Amino acid sequence: METAKPLLTEDPKTPSIFHDLTKKEIRSIQRYLYQKSGLDIAAPSANRTDASFIYTMELYLPDKSLVVDYLDNNGTMPVREAIVIILRGKLTRPGILEIIVSPLPKPTSHRAVPGRPPSIPYIYRSVTSQDYTAASEYISHRIDNELGDLLQDAFGTKLRNCENKCLAFRYISQFSPVSSGTFERKIWYWMSYFAEFFFLHPVNFAVLLKTSLNRFEIDLIWFNGKSYNSTSDLAKDFRNGKLRYNKRTFPKEDRNLYSTLNQRGNAPRFSEKRDPIQIYPDGARYEVKQRHVNYMDWSFDFRLSTTRGPQIYDVRFRNERIIYEAGLQEISVYYSGHSPQQKFSDFLDSTELMGPGAVGLIPGIDCPEHASFVGAYHVREYSGVPEESPTAFCVFEWNTGDPLRRHYSKSTFEGAFYEGMPSSVLILRTAIKIANYDYLIDFIFYQNGVFELKATSTGFILANSYTPEEEPFGFRVQDHVFGNYHLHLFNFKIDLDVKGHKNRYETLDLSTATEPNPFSAQTGATDTQGKINRNLKKSELEAAFKYNFDEPKYHIFYNKDHLNKFGNPRAYRLYGNGFVKQILPEGVNMEPSVSWSRHQMAVSRLKETERFSSSLYSMFDTVNPIVNFTTFIADDESIIDEDLVVWVTLGMHHIPHTEDLPQVTTPGLGKSVFLTPFNYFQEDPAMTSTNALRIEPKKLNDPDSGIIIERYGKSPNMTVCRIERTNFFQSIMENPNMMFTD
Repeated sequence: METAKPLLTEDPKTPSIFHDLTKKEIRSIQRYLYQKSGLDIAAPSANRTDASFIYTMELYLPDKSLVVDYLDNNGTMPVREAIVIILRGKLTRPGILEIIVSPLPKPTSHRAVPGRPPSIPYIYRSVTSQDYTAASEYISHRIDNELGDLLQDAFGTKLRNCENKCLAFRYISQFSPVSSGTFERKIWYWMSYFAEFFFLHPVNFAVLLKTSLNRFEIDLIWFNGKSYNSTSDLAKDFRNGKLRYNKRTFPKEDRNLYSTLNQRGNAPRFSEKRDPIQIYPDGARYEVKQRHVNYMDWSFDFRLSTTRGPQIYDVRFRNERIIYEAGLQEISVYYSGHSPQQKFSDFLDSTELMGPGAVGLIPGIDCPEHASFVGAYHVREYSGVPEESPTAFCVFEWNTGDPLRRHYSKSTFEGAFYEGMPSSVLILRTAIKIANYDYLIDFIFYQNGVFELKATSTGFILANSYTPEEEPFGFRVQDHVFGNYHLHLFNFKIDLDVKGHKNRYETLDLSTATEPNPFSAQTGATDTQGKINRNLKKSELEAAFKYNFDEPKYHIFYNKDHLNKFGNPRAYRLYGNGFVKQILPEGVNMEPSVSWSRHQMAVSRLKETERFSSSLYSMFDTVNPIVNFTTFIADDESIIDEDLVVWVTLGMHHIPHTEDLPQVTTPGLGKSVFLTPFNYFQEDPAMTSTNALRIEPKKLNDPDSGIIIERYGKSPNMTVCRIERTNFFQSIMENPNMMFTD
């Protein structure tokens, strides 16, 4: 039997405390702000860099104390509020304004954001669609008019009047003031052939553009390994025959082109058969109501932050809160190279707004077809109405194919039994697309009380045009294409509440101890073995953790007033599968923008003015950061019996290779942080599950007596084959702009 599952996109009439802004709330905020004459806000259709306009908005959560009082003590539900970012280019001294608009859904007032300056420098702003469009048109017009003959000779085509085989400036990278040495807004525009996919068709030509409101100035041109101060200088060298370069032509576009994602080559044996699928034989074992999920012993709420991406809240196991908040804070990619546009490509993706990057998950590939898909709304500077992504999230249960536990004692000497339980988990997933890269972010809930937060990279490499000078920084992957080394970093926030909010952080340090061995026949014999040393971390600086392979340890968090019957803390352990070394020295280049990566883990006291480890200004504000993470721990406050926040950095060093074409594939690239119960329960909590299997002889000492197969009431026969598929594909056939836009 096959049934269709609708996409979950409807707004609730009464949103929960953690629910993202609804369409109704977004419209009410827009109306309120448009009516404020002092803000002088232009409508999206009239916004310009020298105008004042709404850049974005999203939910602003109340202070944690108010939320917990409401959730745990039947307190009053705090009012819903929104944080709004306004770009005020119309002012005599343009700036960026952040305000909190309240109460929703009928706002009547606004106020400053705690911990933020009253005005943020305008050059720190993100690149808006209007910025990009105006600048790329300016550059394309200038370069094509003044250097069109050079482009035609060097690359076999031009930027304009080239039919469907054109060059284009489709990619940019910011040139931070810390690298340029001037407090000016400068951006590199990369030239490439506009073919699928243009990131893999770079040419050795880039323009550094200086911008000031709607005024543009070409600061530098990089061509064929050399910099030119103006178009006239480069044009003069071309006319005088001083340039030497290898001529190229537009790539031949067919399904065999290396950069395209078309099936090609000989298909492997059996590939004519469809992939295996999983089903829910008795229906789903979870429920999603608004943004609240119940699954087995777990419950939690989730949302999609416009600036920071996916977040979860009030995570409970057996109705006990383990996590108040967990989610993504920042994704960064730092590149190396010879060409300036590549070597200065240090990206912090919140600048691009990570929430709208969750443009949609495709059933059957990104998530199983039986998953529940949940939509999200966002506001951008060009949004007259809220933008909808109907498949921003998916929720599904998944049999991992591994046993959660198993043991087989075959002989009666060992006890003669088999017992095992499959590992089925609930996964909340989103995929964030930032330019060339795609990142899967998973929140994974295991039946034994374990929680996993995972990030996986895929997408396209940011390719560079090959020259011999690039070779110290990577590998050549195609005739004209070079893959440069880069470092991926993911920063996560985890606000733990283990048996309440007054927690301690302790490491169990592993070392060796050597003692006399009285059991040896040799005189003076010794024995060396491992031992545990408990190390309570007293302050924030003491808790800052840099991974050292020579100093293994466990990281545990607990409330000192909650001990098990053996007198040990009922704790949760945190460990990372993906800690990475930041190889840049502290303070160089744009390293201060990712100061959170100096430690694989940091622990700070909860402060409402330290909600986020990064900001959407971090691409430009390195010298004087709006959010300076080092201050979170520099005051070295006590973290004993305090409300603790853990900041975890995961990542990977990526040296591209030929198999990264056309796309980077996911195996081995998933990086996770786990929270596992550690003396928290009296035994494995999954022992309560009836999804286990036990096999034993009817008589222990007589295997021939017959077999008892205990399934705890679960039938081995599938009585109902219920295949639930989303109606996504029907929806996009009827409404194509769900998939693609102009």
